[in-house]
Amino acid sequence: MAINEHARIRLAIIQRKYGPRLARDTSGSDVPDRRERFNSDFRRILADIIVPTLKAIGDELAASGHGYRIEQDVGEQTPSLEFHILLRGVPADANNLIRLFSREDAEGDGEVIAEVNVAQTLTELTRFRVLSRITQDVAEQMCVDAIEHIFACNAR
Repeated sequence: MAINEHARIRLAIIQRKYGPRLARDTSGSDVPDRRERFNSDFRRILADIIVPTLKAIGDELAASGHGYRIEQDVGEQTPSLEFHILLRGVPADANNLIRLFSREDAEGDGEVIAEVNVAQTLTELTRFRVLSRITQDVAEQMCVDAIEHIFACNAR
């Protein structure tokens, strides 16, 4: 059974329009450029959303006698951020931190992983493949949830 002329012409137009994009995306030739854009966008989100949110939360903790430290691009995964929670009554060398980093070996454009590390035990909080989903509300809620986990683990 043959298709009608109208359908054949539409299929040809669709293939001309989208075919080159599909070929480019599957060839992987532009993966470094996409990853660079992803990481550049993630750095902007770190500066514009994450760091100010963590500073505000850290200042709230500091008002209660706790401390915090924010470090960027620590370790092998960059861009990255570590938010160290320094709890009053807990040894200063205790490992209580929230970490966000761009995973280089992720499929597609890239992926940001958020995790909490308490006493050398990692717990993944979430993953982001769509950076526009990292809003101030999301960052704040994620951080507060992680801080609750840190407090609970240290209050045993």
